[in-house]
Amino acid sequence: MGRREMLGLSEKEVASCLTGNPIDDCWKCDPDWANNRQRLADCGIGFGQNAKGGKGGQFYIVTDSSDEDAVNPKPGTLRYAVIQNEPLWIVFPSNMMIKLSQELIFNSYKTIDGRGADVHIVGGGCITLQYISNVIIHNIHIHHCHPSGNTHHSIVLCYILSSFSQFWKKLTILFY
Repeated sequence: MGRREMLGLSEKEVASCLTGNPIDDCWKCDPDWANNRQRLADCGIGFGQNAKGGKGGQFYIVTDSSDEDAVNPKPGTLRYAVIQNEPLWIVFPSNMMIKLSQELIFNSYKTIDGRGADVHIVGGGCITLQYISNVIIHNIHIHHCHPSGNTHHSIVLCYILSSFSQFWKKLTILFY
């Protein structure tokens, strides 16, 4: 819901949904936000304001928190979703702790939408966004990362190189 559309809401309705954060305010005042998830892609500001993420693509539901095979990931896992070639809007049906075996390397046009669940991505090399574009990561906690595999980084937390139109919101990255 845009700022102009909010003018049609009562003062009480607006006050109850506004957070003071323009990205959250953009979608949170929509009482049906869970059914309008892709509206988030229209809420970006600043450098990532044109990021499309997985908007217009299929919804993918992460049903399996395992990460046992980085080369041939199982359908239902986060790793399987992020390596697909088509745009995807990735959601979680419940709270999840995803323990990565290796760094999680993305393809372009993905949204990881953690709204409505408490999602943690831990271990492995965490997330690598390299030579891709149009990624949105929202309401995800990333922590306890460490170098994995044949990496050349002393600390691999979140590596972004030549990535354009990234939109990070409510992304918690913690060094431990």
